[in-house]
Amino acid sequence: MLTAIIIDDEQKSREGLEAMLHNMLDGVSVVATADSVTTGIKAIVKNNPDIVFLDIEMPRRDGFELFDAFDPIDFEVVFTTAHEQYASKAFRTTAIDYLIKPIDITLLKEAVERAKKKRDKDKVNKNFEVFVNNMKTNKNNQQIAISSSDGLLFIKIDNIIYLRGDGAYTYFFLKTGEKIITSKNLKEYEDLLSEYDFFRVHKSSLIHLHEMKKYVRGEGGYVVMSNGDSVDVSKRRKEHFLAALSKL
Repeated sequence: MLTAIIIDDEQKSREGLEAMLHNMLDGVSVVATADSVTTGIKAIVKNNPDIVFLDIEMPRRDGFELFDAFDPIDFEVVFTTAHEQYASKAFRTTAIDYLIKPIDITLLKEAVERAKKKRDKDKVNKNFEVFVNNMKTNKNNQQIAISSSDGLLFIKIDNIIYLRGDGAYTYFFLKTGEKIITSKNLKEYEDLLSEYDFFRVHKSSLIHLHEMKKYVRGEGGYVVMSNGDSVDVSKRRKEHFLAALSKL
């Protein structure tokens, strides 16, 4: 559920937008309305909303001045105005949309959906960064957070057999037989797991050295993991791989 604040000096505009959000959109709750930038700032501080619908031309202070009160801007902004000439300036701010009054319900829905997706993505990324930092400072932490489409999955490091990268995505292969996909690249997990006896044997493969069953020599060779999967070792990484094995 997204929480929203409407800032507009015209009462009919506030009431009309609130009614549209309440009656025609699911997943949005208007927690406050304000009739000026000054009262809007107070409402934002008090309610910490996910999204702010902001008019531009208002008495005393225009909508753009609201940004001066917050650093960083930790809410999404959708401008709602009867004036098209501010669009260029609006998109140089953190705004995700610019809606012309009278507001079209289809465009409003699209703006809300963009805000929701951005909030979800930012939340996952922030949680991931916090967890990475915790992992780096707490060597006794034996879990890893895997970002998924709806949040974070926590799995024990000892349950990971190996990881396989595919562009911007990484696949985790677990002892349970599960294969989990996450929208983080392999390099990020390599940095995180390197101190836990994981080794990148190939540009697309990071293995848990303790989950190897055997190593088959060759130009680069390959390893057979505890689940029976074969993972290639690149020729370029072979020497470093054998050196890592000697230290186990």
